[in-house]
Parts: sequence; C-alpha cells; structure tokens
Amino acid sequence: MRSEGQRRAGFWAFRTGGLVGLAVVAVVGASFVLPDVLNTKATPAGSAQATAMGARPGEGLPPGSAVPPFSTRDLLSGKVISSKTVYGRKTLLFFSEGVMCQACFEQIQGLQQFGAALAKRGIQLVSVTPDGPSDLEQAAQEYGITTPLISDADRRLSEAFNTLGKGMHADTPGHSFALIYRGKVLWYRDYSLPPYNTMYVPPKQLLADIPTT
Repeated sequence: MRSEGQRRAGFWAFRTGGLVGLAVVAVVGASFVLPDVLNTKATPAGSAQATAMGARPGEGLPPGSAVPPFSTRDLLSGKVISSKTVYGRKTLLFFSEGVMCQACFEQIQGLQQFGAALAKRGIQLVSVTPDGPSDLEQAAQEYGITTPLISDADRRLSEAFNTLGKGMHADTPGHSFALIYRGKVLWYRDYSLPPYNTMYVPPKQLLADIPTT
C-alpha cells in the first residue's frame, strides 16, 4: 500500500512531463514582470473568493437534510443518475478532487473490491469528480473503474452537497461521502477535515463508519 504522500503524487504527471521545461521558462520569465502574481497566496476555503466558487461554511449536508434535486449521467454506462432514479436505493456518493488526486482513484478501486459487502447492505457506490469527461474516462481506464462515475465539471452537484472548498482547493471537493436514501441524507463525512485529515480511507474502516440503520 502506498504512503499518503505517494498517493497524493498525481498520476497525470506522465501527461505533463513534456511541458515541464516550458513551464520553468515561463515561471522564470514571469518572475521579472509579474512579481505580485508569483507571490499570491493560495485562496483559503473560507474566503470571499472561495464562497463565490460555491464553498459554504459547515461540513456538507447534515443527516436528515433533504437530498438536493439533481440529474446527470454515469460517464461509463450513459445511464441517467438522478435524485429520482436513486430514491429507492441507498446510494453512497463519493466526492473527491478527481484526477489530480491519485489516492482518490485508489479509494474507488478499494471500494470496488468491497462491492459485495456494500451490496449486502443494499448500498450502491457512485463517485463524483470535478473533471471533464475525457480526463475522467482516461482515469477510469487507467484504474479499471467500473462503478458509476459522474463528471461534475460545472461543480453543480458538488456545490449542492456543500462539498466544495473543504479540502486543499477552493473549487474542488475534499474527500467526502454522503449516504442518501428516499430523499434524505442518512450520513455524511468528509475525511479531508480534522480529525481524519486523509485522502484515503481503508474500505473496512469506511464500512464500519457507515451506519447500518
């Protein structure tokens, strides 16, 4: 099992290796003409800019909250996934940073391996990332993902569940799970936040954390 640091090393590095030299030249050149840009600090999740991107205070949607109406499609099968189609089945929505986070796809892999355990409890897994369809499809091929994947490039679904700006970036989710059933949020947890501070949850631990009722 890879360390947390290894997981966080994005697996898309192979796609950008050829651009490293150009990026270095651009940064060096910019240092002479755009010092203020280079000194800009990362935007904290609670800032006005983050709020404008959709980040809101609090951790996701509390249990008992109504499931926001949504309708989208599984990138892999093309089937509609909506608040109506999943109404009668417990659905575990996994919100993550997407392709920039290797651990996030290892998380999906791990949960797929526990598919029988999830099914025994009547739970289906649906993963949501902020990536465009082409990048997400390539990631699915790289990691052998077969469970439903949602491309949430416009962040609407992530914003509706109040997952944005909770992790390292203001415009992406952290590492959160929402168990929904019959129009209600049964359980929600963001493992990128204290006291967990992780981007990978061992599947056995996650199954133990999810309430059985």
